[in-house]
Amino acid sequence: MFAGIRSGNPINNGEFMCKSTTMGILGRMACYTGRTLTWEECWNSTENLQPAKYEWGPLPTPPVAKPGITPFA
Repeated sequence: MFAGIRSGNPINNGEFMCKSTTMGILGRMACYTGRTLTWEECWNSTENLQPAKYEWGPLPTPPVAKPGITPFA
């Protein structure tokens, strides 16, 4: 990486990193829902894993995902 930057030919793996991260997220979604999902479903998902608000202290524990029962967002 440093040699590429010094020579003026930096390596840009941004697209590869985005796709590999999305593959991991897609696998999690498929396991949690028990469904076969497509790239389009994953990219267009409205699933939000953020807490309702950010604060110190104990956070509520979300329910355990159950394949075939947990809905796809």
